[in-house]
Amino acid sequence: MFFRRKPKPPLTEAARLAEEAVRLVYRYWHDRRYSPSEADLQAFQDLQMRLFRSAATARRIAIRMERRLNGEPEVNEAKWIR
Repeated sequence: MFFRRKPKPPLTEAARLAEEAVRLVYRYWHDRRYSPSEADLQAFQDLQMRLFRSAATARRIAIRMERRLNGEPEVNEAKWIR
């Protein structure tokens, strides 16, 4: 049996979602009447950390895709063997 691969959504969708998250946070920041609670502040810090980790992951994937495009190994195994 053959299974067709599902088409991947365009990467522009991921970029749009990231920009939307930042726009939403900006709306809180620009509202001078809004005063965050401790829970809100924790939510902002959690979001910041999630975006940071997502950026780091996206960077690793971009580097590996560049290596794949150039026909290089995605991970240099020799680097990890002592």
